[in-house]
Amino acid sequence: MACIWIFASWAICIGLRPPVASSLSSLAPGVRLMAASLAVGLCAGWPLLRLSGPRERWPIMRVLVDLVTLAYLTQVVLWPLRLATPWPPERLALMDALLFGWAAVVGAITAAASRSGDGRARATAMAACLLICVLGLPLGVASASLGLAEPPIWLQGPVLAVLTLGSESGTLTLRDPWSGAIVVAASGAVAMFAAWRWNRRMERVVAAPHSHG
Repeated sequence: MACIWIFASWAICIGLRPPVASSLSSLAPGVRLMAASLAVGLCAGWPLLRLSGPRERWPIMRVLVDLVTLAYLTQVVLWPLRLATPWPPERLALMDALLFGWAAVVGAITAAASRSGDGRARATAMAACLLICVLGLPLGVASASLGLAEPPIWLQGPVLAVLTLGSESGTLTLRDPWSGAIVVAASGAVAMFAAWRWNRRMERVVAAPHSHG
């Protein structure tokens, strides 16, 4: 399914035929949209697939296996895009770190909800994943209405962060962006640990009646 998503993203955003006048400037917009499509697949498509499926017995293990597989596929696709863009390696590395930091947060939400058969819990988890995807939009509107500065790139969610990093203005030097990426990665690790603890607690709750019986 991930390979189909990547191929469809390539066909829609870049096209199967090269442009008549092939250049970095002509390819960059399509490549930028494809990178954003990868972010949508990671943080919305993948959770939707898992939360629409059957109840998971080992949700943390399933999510970790999924993350490793998706990380491998994404690296194979993302890094060669540098050949068609002016993005320096540091820019791609930051994009990569933000993508999988947020993917870890989304994975933790998915793992916590996929063990349950409750449709409301799964719908709430999916809504949270969608909110993370577009996090920069409500934060940007709130900042503008309150007269505050625009939220930093790491707080804009995976999709808008990738679009910003891939834009012409995104090639400029950012103010200390890696500290924000570390915060996102740490949040993903904490969320994954919390999901593990939650699943362990639910296992004990389910096992308790059987032990008393």
